[in-house]
Amino acid sequence: MGFHMTVFRRSALAAVATIAMLAGFQGTVAQAQQTQNSAVGLNSLPPALRAAVLSGNASAVQTAIATLSGGNPQRAATLAGGVIAAAEQMVSTNPQAAIAVAGAAVETVRAANVQSSSPAQTATVLTTASRIFVAPAVQRAAPTAAAGVATATMAAAATANNATVAANVGASAVTLAEGILQVAPAAAVQLASAAVQSVQSQATQAAAPVQTMNIVTTAARIVVQPIAQTAAPAAVASIAVASTQIVSNPVVYQVSPQSAITVMSSSYSAATSAAVTAEAPSTAATVTATLNQASTSTTLSSSNASNAAQVNAILGGTTVAAAIENTTGTGTTQTATQTATTTDNAAVTPVVVETPIFTASPN
Repeated sequence: MGFHMTVFRRSALAAVATIAMLAGFQGTVAQAQQTQNSAVGLNSLPPALRAAVLSGNASAVQTAIATLSGGNPQRAATLAGGVIAAAEQMVSTNPQAAIAVAGAAVETVRAANVQSSSPAQTATVLTTASRIFVAPAVQRAAPTAAAGVATATMAAAATANNATVAANVGASAVTLAEGILQVAPAAAVQLASAAVQSVQSQATQAAAPVQTMNIVTTAARIVVQPIAQTAAPAAVASIAVASTQIVSNPVVYQVSPQSAITVMSSSYSAATSAAVTAEAPSTAATVTATLNQASTSTTLSSSNASNAAQVNAILGGTTVAAAIENTTGTGTTQTATQTATTTDNAAVTPVVVETPIFTASPN
């Protein structure tokens, strides 16, 4: 018995050692594959452009693209596509250079003649750039630079006549904004404001209602933060006004009525905070007017039978969690119900809303 147990233990230890060795080998292979892919991407670029990319100098990359394209917008778009692919491959090894190079590619496709001659390539560059600036490694290494590239990418997407791309880029940008809020609050709020603006047109909302809802929901989580209200109260005011208007659009509202109610609640809380009231005193009245209209909308009520009661509860100073619990009747929330006045919300802890668990449809 003892002999067999000894053999078993030795076999088990050998198996563990083999698994560890294989895991290490697979990790080495993965790293080698990533390095090889990066080399392939860089080697596909003309030597002068490759050198510029490796330098991590955005100006050098833009100069190289301009020289090599010779004024041909389609050639410029193709080169920008190669550059952005190389930049994405650099994210894990040199995130600061990656975001700088990505910025150069985005600047190239902001040109009107590049967008008109190569719309598909432009969309690829913008989409890839959004993956780069939202990457955790980039957020940690260069949060301000990432915000700058995100802003430029949204500006380029706004003129590319592609509502879906614009909404997707905006969604990545507001995710970045939330990620860098604590380290760069002013830049984060400005970025969130730009993201919300990117989906303000009804055409974009109709083309991408889910992404639109995601953008304003994330922005709403930002604006209730005291750090955001203190750092950029005017931008918070802009987000609050725009977000309530956006979620009052039935196309967006019906994506998730309770998310829309949450956005309304957070926007109202931000609009009536001390910091925002001092900077933009008319914000509360504007948001209130929008909410009053939303509370009487029969179209919104067709998506959410409790719409009027929930919006009125928000205007009455009730948090969204309480508004939802008190008006659905068939559901319970997983968080404590709270009420608060809205005369001075500057120091109020952000409202965290758990998804209600319904025993029957709330609608």
